Amino acid sequence: MKSITFIRHAKSSWEFNLSDKKRPLNKRGLFDVNFMSSLELIKSFKPEAVFCSTALRTQETCHFFLKNDVFEVDIVTYTDALYVFDYLELQIFITTLSPQLSKVFIIGHNHALTALVNQLGEVAIENIPTCGIVKINFKSSSWDALKNGKVEFQLFPKNLMP
Repeated sequence: MKSITFIRHAKSSWEFNLSDKKRPLNKRGLFDVNFMSSLELIKSFKPEAVFCSTALRTQETCHFFLKNDVFEVDIVTYTDALYVFDYLELQIFITTLSPQLSKVFIIGHNHALTALVNQLGEVAIENIPTCGIVKINFKSSSWDALKNGKVEFQLFPKNLMP
């Protein structure tokens, strides 16, 4: 059995004239990611590996999950292969994962995340918002044969905060 927890980066800032890859989190993004990464449900998943885009906003998002003890730094891999916006590129990345891994987190970008979640899971999600988290479980024992996944949960900040 395989599972992927997809995490979209928290809300980023457009305040400064920076390239897309260098945009930091804004005030709301910092608040949301601190809240989401402190949820006990998220802490209970214990991934074997975490893969994160090299964009600043995804790295900062990952930092909060590290700070809030969701996972340890030694299982995190930062990769340009996740600085993608097309779901097919994201799907290709997943097929390259080690077969020994069963539970992974992927911290990345839309539209790739929403489109791939809709391809792999049985629940239609219009949009994974910033700092949204979706976990999908698969009966497959192979990363390159993922299909008919079951969405275990979808957590979105706006649905959890008063």
